[in-house]
Amino acid sequence: MALFEKLDVNPDKVPNTKLGLHIFQGVLAIVIFILEIVLFRADDSKINGNNGWPFGLCFLSIPAWIYLALAPRFERTRKAAQPHVMVVMDTVFTIFWLSAFASQAAYNTANSCGQGCSVSKAIVGIAFFETLAWAATTAVSVYTLRYYQRTDSLPGYENIGASQNIDPDKAAFSMAPHDEEAYAPVQMDDHHDDDRHDGPYDPDSFGGRFDNDTAYRPHSTSPAPLENPFDTYRTHSTSPAQSDPYGDPYGSQTSRPHIYAPPAAEEYDDDRPVQFPSANYDRTLH
Repeated sequence: MALFEKLDVNPDKVPNTKLGLHIFQGVLAIVIFILEIVLFRADDSKINGNNGWPFGLCFLSIPAWIYLALAPRFERTRKAAQPHVMVVMDTVFTIFWLSAFASQAAYNTANSCGQGCSVSKAIVGIAFFETLAWAATTAVSVYTLRYYQRTDSLPGYENIGASQNIDPDKAAFSMAPHDEEAYAPVQMDDHHDDDRHDGPYDPDSFGGRFDNDTAYRPHSTSPAPLENPFDTYRTHSTSPAQSDPYGDPYGSQTSRPHIYAPPAAEEYDDDRPVQFPSANYDRTLH
């Protein structure tokens, strides 16, 4: 513990260093995940607990990455980022990945890899660097804990986003005034003097620029009004008295629309055996 006190470490670099190490861990885990799938499909390779543990640990590490990398970076979740918990979680997953590295190496020693031994050896090498990355994040978490014990705050996390709260109107090279009148209200008047009218609205004052005759003129004669203006509903079984000028010119004028009737469903026979569609059901993955 005294080693961290002797080291001259900039606390503001701790958040980005921790985040970068966790991103590096995630990339290595994705590569291990893909190689394990290739190993599973290799000829004569066995799927057992030795290679299943590193494969499953790729998924098990996701909640740890979310907590360790993201919880301290946001103000609302910073209270949950307790330094003691982060040290414990980093230490536990360092042990987990060390066991995964040893488990994959034992898988190769038992000659269970079949035709995929080269892929399995690559997984062992990547798992070794994954273990080292978790050991590095554990060291950063220990430094965070020591810093928290001295200052009662997390190193550098409170300063995240502090430089982004600068008023853009007060920033350097800004054209806005930097005195107390920076936010003075500006009198904006988009109306011109010649557009103002002292008296009431007079449509003739536009000088005939617009046509006053705005009566609606349809291209054809309007249909006769209904006898009852409130009786606008017509059933589907009847058609209007006059012929539709936009209807089908080649169709019959006597055709009438009908209400849609769904086809009658076929009665289900309980005594009839179930029939599957014809297919090659013998083609399965062995």
